[in-house]
Amino acid sequence: MIFEEGKIRELAPHVFLRPAVDNSLWADLGDGAVVVDGLEDAPLAPVIRDAVRQTTGQAIRWVVNTHWHRDHTACNPEWAREGATIIAHESAAPATPARDGRPDVTFSDRYTLRGGARQVELEWLGGAHTPEDSVVWLPRARVLHVGDLFGWGLIPLRAIAPESIARLREVYARLLTYDADVVVPGHGPTLTPAELRGFLVYFDDVVARVPALCRAGRTPAEVARAVPPPEDMRDWWRFADWKHARNIEQLCRAASALAE
Repeated sequence: MIFEEGKIRELAPHVFLRPAVDNSLWADLGDGAVVVDGLEDAPLAPVIRDAVRQTTGQAIRWVVNTHWHRDHTACNPEWAREGATIIAHESAAPATPARDGRPDVTFSDRYTLRGGARQVELEWLGGAHTPEDSVVWLPRARVLHVGDLFGWGLIPLRAIAPESIARLREVYARLLTYDADVVVPGHGPTLTPAELRGFLVYFDDVVARVPALCRAGRTPAEVARAVPPPEDMRDWWRFADWKHARNIEQLCRAASALAE
């Protein structure tokens, strides 16, 4: 697991990542650069702009937001003032705070952003983390940005219910059809499809086991001892120290709704 915070990596030709708690991915499309997500701290806008210029020789021409949470949009306004076009799923637009710069271009299911030399493909996979969740596929580089649909073990559902559980499984089935060499999450280290599959196994296991224990009267702490973190996930980024416990707390709160 490679994670050197703030150290820019070239993931593939013309594709760069500044890894951090809030990741920033960009690619040179030939006649401009596209940046995926706008971080949480607006003062980082010139930092990313300068890094894009240094690595690609391009200005930021497009910004794609995987979803419209504040930790993905704070740099949007400055980049928009500098001429960038903001792109997001159509369901993001009605609820977009003006402070974060509303999207200029929206799409429904799919959208292809064509540059002079390369292209980026967007696909809507909403209904799990947010209504507007979108993934970003760079086909030549075989890099897939999944936003917050993967959180290094953290269940990404905004609300746990039978229908959202089913939707997350559908979303992961679709993610695994991409022939990705590198998967970029919204936060933390990059991964491969193996970690996507590993999370899905973990998710199915805790959904099957935890709610029944909670309904039987066990506390979340007792359930956490009965259902410990999987050995092969203990070294996942920030997982064993708090994410597993939070997952159990969420499942316990939803236990009644998940009763068969």
